[in-house]
Amino acid sequence: MEIAEKPTGNLGQSLEWLRKELSEMQVQDQRLLLTLRHLQSILEELHAESAHWEDARSSGGSSPIRARAGSEGRGHQPLSSRGLAHLLRGEDSRRSSLP
Repeated sequence: MEIAEKPTGNLGQSLEWLRKELSEMQVQDQRLLLTLRHLQSILEELHAESAHWEDARSSGGSSPIRARAGSEGRGHQPLSSRGLAHLLRGEDSRRSSLP
């Protein structure tokens, strides 16, 4: 984690710098919240799919592959393992502004 240097100058400049930093942190928090919600929806979908597979396997019913077809159009694209790793590492979402 990078430690921001103390802003120099008068109090007004320091307060302005602090406001800017806080604003950028709020934007980053919103992005992280959206990422978290997206990951949560993926986990819920995987849990439901897993339960369907278990039910199909134990009952010997129809193919559970058909269950996946219905989940593709839920408003988000399937996330590849590379995409998931990218989200979890937080790439492109780190702040890098210093005074």
